[in-house]
Formats: sequence, C-alpha cells, structure tokens
Amino acid sequence: MAASPQLAAQGATTAARAPRRRSRESRRPRDLLFLIPFGLVLAVIAFPVVWMLYSSLRPAQEISQGLTWHTVFSGLSLDSYARLFTETNFGRYLPNSIIVCVLSTAITVVIAVLAGFALSRFSFRAKPLMMLVLVATQLLPFVVLITPVYLFFAELRLLNSFAGLIIVYVAITTPLATLLMTGFLNAVPRTLDEAARIDGASTLTVIARVIAPLVWPGIVTVAVTAFIAMWDEFLFAQVFLTSESLKTVQVGIAGLFGEYGTDWGVVMAASVLAALPTILLFSLLQRRLVAGMTAGAVKE
Repeated sequence: MAASPQLAAQGATTAARAPRRRSRESRRPRDLLFLIPFGLVLAVIAFPVVWMLYSSLRPAQEISQGLTWHTVFSGLSLDSYARLFTETNFGRYLPNSIIVCVLSTAITVVIAVLAGFALSRFSFRAKPLMMLVLVATQLLPFVVLITPVYLFFAELRLLNSFAGLIIVYVAITTPLATLLMTGFLNAVPRTLDEAARIDGASTLTVIARVIAPLVWPGIVTVAVTAFIAMWDEFLFAQVFLTSESLKTVQVGIAGLFGEYGTDWGVVMAASVLAALPTILLFSLLQRRLVAGMTAGAVKE
C-alpha cells in the first residue's frame, strides 16, 4: 500500500532537520572553545568594578582585612557614601564636571560636524595638509602642552576658571572628533546635498535638516567619545583649577588620598560615583554607538 502524501512530506521534513540538529550539536564544542576564554576575559575586566562597588559598601576598618565566608556580606552599608558627601566637597565636584563636560562636548560636536562636512564635501588645496595635521595631533602627548598653555592662559586670565578648561577640552578633543565625523559624512551620498540645494537650501540647512538626521548615530558616537575623554581627564584640570569650589571629580578623588592615611571606603564610593555617568551613557546609547561605529566604516 502506497504511503500518503502527508506521511511522505513529514518524512522528508524530518530527514532535512536531522543534518541541522547534527550540525548544531557539532558546533557546541567549538562554541565552548570561544565562550570559555571570552567569559574569563569578561570576568577579569568586571572584577575590579565589582570589587570597587563591594569595597564602597564595606566598613572602612574591614577593607584592609582579609575576607572569610562569614564576613562577606556582614556590615554592608552606605556609610562611605554618606561620609563622602558630608566630610568632603564631592557634592560640588560632580556638578562642576557635568557643567564643564556637557558644554565642552556640545561645542566639540558642533565644530566637528561643520569641519567634517567641509572636509567631506569640499575639495581645496590645503585639504591633505589639514588631514595630516589632524592625524598628527593625535600622536602628540598633551602633557608637553601644559606649560605653554598655562603661560598663555595666565596672560589671558583664564586660569582657575571653567572657560579656560572648556577651551582646553575642546582643543584636545576636536581633532579626533573631526576625523570620526568626516568618516561618517563620507558614507552619506552627495546627491542628497545636491537635491536639497536645488530646492534652495543653504549649507547650514543641508547640514541641519538633511545630513544630521542621517548621521545621528555618528554624532552620538562622537559626543560620547568626547564626553568620556573629558570626564576622565585629570592633568589639565589639576593644573588649571586651584580653587576648591571649581575642582572636577577626578581632581577631587586625587585629593582624597591623605599624606598619613586614606579612607578607602570614601575613595571607593567616590570612584563608583565617578564611573557611574560613563556606565549610564553606554547603557542608554549602546545601540546608537554600535550603529555609529559600523556606519562610519562603509562608504557608499
């Protein structure tokens, strides 16, 4: 008796699925060869962050002592965070860093978009030289600029002010931001610019209404990169800001280390709060960052 068409179809489907199961099962050992080293690397990277958070919750007198299974979770509290804000000026350092970094990032992004558009769309004789200068600035250690910039700002009376630090931050982050922005803009077809100009749009209108929405992930990438570089910067802020009320987070953390003793609970609590903004930025803008990094790698 001949088999029904339904049974024949089911048999064909089962036969087709069998190799797929075998291929998936054969890939599992190979996947483990990659997942195990990846997990170990991830653990090594995450351990200092976890230990910093854990130490900020431990009693100050127990941080330098050894751990036992009985004392791992005993005595955990937010006492270090309370002492950080009551015994130090850290509550002032955070707003200072936010003000300086946000303003500097906004200025850097605007300059990078305009300069990147010019380098991407216009051809002029000095363009190769400008690109070479932008790349060369990334090879120069900024520490060699502290003395001349300090003397120059002293003449302009820009020391010990947010304005002077903002100028420095914009100057040191704009070259890289411009190079990144140029790559993102190169991926946008020029025909869109030409179509907008035919409709009577000016250059600024083309950038704001046509180009910017298309390279928005790239703009986010540039902004986050610049913000993190400014947030983590220590040397210029340490040299240029001498007033206690103007210090930034990184300078404030350095001031927590005493000559004869250090409250490690307070230091760990300050470190956790200092790392929190960058962690939140990556968490909230992760998709746009990935999209921006991949968009700048393809030229249409």
